[in-house]
Amino acid sequence: MILVLNFFLKDSFAATFNQVIQNHLADTPHRCHFIRVTSATTAEQVLSESKSATHLILSGSEASTLNDMGWEDEMKKVVLSFMKSKKPILGICYGHQFLVRSLAGKDYLRKAPKPEMGWGKLHLEDNPLFEGIKEPVCLLAHYDEVMELPADFHLLGSSEKCAIQGFQYKNLPIWGVQFHPEYDIASGQEIFDDLETNDARYHEHYENALDHEHQLQQNKRFFTNFVNM
Repeated sequence: MILVLNFFLKDSFAATFNQVIQNHLADTPHRCHFIRVTSATTAEQVLSESKSATHLILSGSEASTLNDMGWEDEMKKVVLSFMKSKKPILGICYGHQFLVRSLAGKDYLRKAPKPEMGWGKLHLEDNPLFEGIKEPVCLLAHYDEVMELPADFHLLGSSEKCAIQGFQYKNLPIWGVQFHPEYDIASGQEIFDDLETNDARYHEHYENALDHEHQLQQNKRFFTNFVNM
């Protein structure tokens, strides 16, 4: 069972995230258990509901990891429980930053000097999580970023505007990716429509390196590689 902690604030974003993750894993023998995280969610509740979980995925969110949402201490306990058991963990965007906040502290997070929006090209280092992925293009949507990580974090990816697009923690099966490998064009448009409505500078930040939709087909490998760890 794959435990998915969903940190999205809007119901529609949360539902779309659950659906795209389920779609990526539909051809695998793994089932997902989704938990919508709020300030009332406890580690005891999460761990009790997911005793058979073998992997943990942390979602993105409209929330900022620089702010305190009330769930940080409890969800850190969940992360540490999985880490202690050496169970694979994958953090995406907010989840990527939340892993850094949990394992290193808020001092390694900052407002991004150049927020990223759109479909961006990524440079990825060789790593089992990225096996079979060539010249990836993924959805980018973030105002915060990770910076200057300690030596325990092995840097695995970058983009033109963001120096840390991915990491692996120590030699453990713990990865963070700032980009969103889960979204296709249709599901990603929901994110972009919201950003365009709420950010007057959205078009200044927006980029589009996506020439053909089929460039996104390989992104399923991020998830199948992860669940096969």
